Amino acid sequence: MESRNDHTPPLRNPGRPGGTENRGAQLIGAGDYQRLWRAASACRLLAAITEEVAVEHGIDPDDTAAVAEYIRDDMYQILSRSKPADE
Repeated sequence: MESRNDHTPPLRNPGRPGGTENRGAQLIGAGDYQRLWRAASACRLLAAITEEVAVEHGIDPDDTAAVAEYIRDDMYQILSRSKPADE
């Protein structure tokens, strides 16, 4: 999947679970939990950047796209390390 700035995610990223597979409850480590909170904060910041704010502060669309892609890649890594709760 390519974006506007021709960035292709690394192959290490897993795809979404196929079909109707239900993985049930998943567990993540404390470090990944903190990464999720930081990613949520970054998403709130991206959502707050209006076109007016971006123009006023010189924020380029490629800048926000790069942050979104970084968050996406981080989420893939966290999800790939999660373990089923029943193991």
